[in-house]
Amino acid sequence: MLAESQTGIYVASGILFLLPSSLLFVAWSRLPLVEAALATARWRKYVAKSGMLTASLSTLVNIIWNASWLHNGGSPHGMGAAPGIWQSLGPLLVWTFGIATFSSLFGKGKFRILGWSLSMFFVFQMVYILQID
Repeated sequence: MLAESQTGIYVASGILFLLPSSLLFVAWSRLPLVEAALATARWRKYVAKSGMLTASLSTLVNIIWNASWLHNGGSPHGMGAAPGIWQSLGPLLVWTFGIATFSSLFGKGKFRILGWSLSMFFVFQMVYILQID
């Protein structure tokens, strides 16, 4: 019974991560079209690309962090999980999320990346809510 409930939370978190991942996929696939259609400054293109790259890294780190946290018995009730990779990835997760969100303010297509930020926050909170017994 316990293994089934753990499998369910992994599947649910995987499904939840489809939203920010699909937003990033759309942003990456539309980037060449936006660059070709708009004459943007070179620095703005670099900031937009670095922001999207950081957002991609942040999504990957968040997936790994959540899987490790859940695997080590993470609890939304204020109790800490057992030591694991989630502890060392925590600061990287926060910094990459902050940098991606901040750098998205300078690029074109900022609504997709800001939408990604909101969807990542939503996923992060929903994993905790779904894990509550």
